[in-house]
Amino acid sequence: MTNEIETIVSTQEGAKISVSEWDDGGAWLHLQVRGGSAYATMTRAEAEQLLAGLQLILAQEVTA
Repeated sequence: MTNEIETIVSTQEGAKISVSEWDDGGAWLHLQVRGGSAYATMTRAEAEQLLAGLQLILAQEVTA
């Protein structure tokens, strides 16, 4: 029995974004919005690029 990793985020605007394991170390990204949905599968290297981009954005100071 395997324990699949999945994270689901519901945004303030009502979208749902989920990410889960995919095919030997990759990731499955799913976006659900009113009226439609989309998904993308990523290799591990592609998922690491996405993570690096998110970390750069989040590392910036937020001014109120």
